[in-house]
Amino acid sequence: MKRILATLFLVLAVTSVCEARRTPSKAKIQQMVNDMRVEARKSGIESEREAVVLPGIKVVSDSNIDYVSIGGAAMKMGMRLSGLTKEVPAIKGINSMLVVSYDDCPDHIKDLFNARMSNELRGCELLMEAKENGEKMSCYGTTSNDGETISDIIMFVPDGGALICFFGTISANDLADLVNSAM
Repeated sequence: MKRILATLFLVLAVTSVCEARRTPSKAKIQQMVNDMRVEARKSGIESEREAVVLPGIKVVSDSNIDYVSIGGAAMKMGMRLSGLTKEVPAIKGINSMLVVSYDDCPDHIKDLFNARMSNELRGCELLMEAKENGEKMSCYGTTSNDGETISDIIMFVPDGGALICFFGTISANDLADLVNSAM
């Protein structure tokens, strides 16, 4: 009985560690952005909401927050039409993309969103960090157990008020080739 309990505890501990490494879902991030827009409106930021919605693409500018969401079908079609998958094979597994710019928001709104996003990313796997002109960009993702693939990459620049998310799977080898070709 003690062995069964010990084994069960070990399995639960390993599972909880693995779960802690996963990056936040697209739905969770979209909800956080929507919450930030509500907070901006509550604090008196007035702006006309501008939105462009095409099949699979949504562009919204509201309360000093710019938000672009590109869904699966639009992403695949855009990559095929542009020939980008042949030039940059690392992106062929990307299903959707989300870009948020909130640099023009008041500091208290940026600080609130940054704190919430940092809390969501706590415990996630940090893939790399880079600094330029005093701004730090942190890149998070979830690597497979064998290290062959990376999924759901989140690039977060709190000081610059930017968040870029790639949802899907990228081959680690293709990503390494891309990085090496850029150097």
